[in-house]
Amino acid sequence: MKNALLLTGAAARISQEVAIIDKLIEYHELNIDEDNTMFAGFSSGALNIAALNSCFRKNNPLEWNKYYKNEILFNIRNDDVFKKIKFIPLDTIPLRKTIDNFILKAGIKTLGELPFQSYILAFWYRRLKTVWAYSENFKHKALDLSDVMMATTAIPIIFPDQTISSNEKINSSFLKGSFGDGGAGGTFKRFEYYLKKYYKQNGKLDNIYIISPMRELSHDDYQDLYNMMPSFEMLKLKLKEVKLLRIFLGMISQNGFDTFIKRFYKWTRKKQIANNIYVCIPRLPQNYPILNFGLQKEQYKSVCEWIDNNRDTFTISLEKYYMDL
Repeated sequence: MKNALLLTGAAARISQEVAIIDKLIEYHELNIDEDNTMFAGFSSGALNIAALNSCFRKNNPLEWNKYYKNEILFNIRNDDVFKKIKFIPLDTIPLRKTIDNFILKAGIKTLGELPFQSYILAFWYRRLKTVWAYSENFKHKALDLSDVMMATTAIPIIFPDQTISSNEKINSSFLKGSFGDGGAGGTFKRFEYYLKKYYKQNGKLDNIYIISPMRELSHDDYQDLYNMMPSFEMLKLKLKEVKLLRIFLGMISQNGFDTFIKRFYKWTRKKQIANNIYVCIPRLPQNYPILNFGLQKEQYKSVCEWIDNNRDTFTISLEKYYMDL
């Protein structure tokens, strides 16, 4: 294993990660191959992990540019993700249909059928902690991939909780309780454990790329989300739910991301798990709404243009990023 791509996701900013990946391939000569690449991620980043698995696999790959980007990603609209209803949580049956259609095209039904070594994070409401589903764990291999995707993208309060089923009768904690967005408990919470385990078994990685869309800098960046929750609806929410939503918004903000970076940097100073660790996050003139899924092509172009104008700095070493905080 040479490269690890850590995809942090951020709801409707799916194509920002795709733009970064394309530019890493172009400018960093990133080679994505089953034999040398590991994926880990959550939320919309997990959707991109499913696409990367399907489009860069050795056998019968789907087309990354023609199919995934141009036919699927750039054509996504809000109606393909949720139905606007009077009260929250929103109806995400359209998202399930979108995911199922892609999975059917890819011919991948379970987590274990992903050809790349893949880790997907979800928030477990039963224990109020983050858990990682791992494609090569024998207890996780039979997990329904559609369920896992729905769980890791289930924004607390806004989208309904999800359960995860299995195609086999196995003893797995993932079969008990409901789950929500993988970022609800913190960016890549507890993933150091898996990197440490990998390092002990296989030695150093060459490169780790931490890939993130531009994140929320202020409450204005959540305006489209707030518009879906009139004040009378917020009053109906239980205090625990309001607290959970506020925690989640803090986790996916720029401040939440930087908190992860600080923790991860200090950990890597003790564990030399990779020769190079890069942070890739665009600094665009304006942010994009967190729940407007119809701007994928526009976001993709904006990030590509920003990277083209910042070729030497769009990847920053983890150490430099930390020191600049």
